[in-house]
Amino acid sequence: MIKLFTDNLPYKLSEQMTFEYNGRINDINYFLSGRYDYYTPLKKDIETIQLLLALSIFYKRVLSNFDSATKFTSRIIFKSKAESVQLGTYDLSAKEIFKLNKTVLTFKKLLEDYSIPIGLFEYLETKELLRKIKVYKDSLARETDNG
Repeated sequence: MIKLFTDNLPYKLSEQMTFEYNGRINDINYFLSGRYDYYTPLKKDIETIQLLLALSIFYKRVLSNFDSATKFTSRIIFKSKAESVQLGTYDLSAKEIFKLNKTVLTFKKLLEDYSIPIGLFEYLETKELLRKIKVYKDSLARETDNG
């Protein structure tokens, strides 16, 4: 599933994201194996969990960096006479800042359209992600039952 998000990224970043994804998938499979009753109801949602995991890794490793870069560089570009800002070996111009910002906003709109809270992607341990997914799924079920 992570390949959808890493195809056009630099090799080193793609490799790091794939490594993280595979490690966390192993953790998820362990938690969903039946050893933990709390997570057992999530077993049938494994494809959704894989997609949410891939989205979260992409957000943490790529989009959050884009977001930070655009906030920082746009202040410099638009409040000074600078034409670009050098980040590492790359020069970001106003046009590129807009493209990065558009990417971040498109992602946030996607989450909004599918009612996925950004807080779902704020975790350190895989079991924390699973716990958040379970709480989210349970809240959606309650809304459906009450609605």
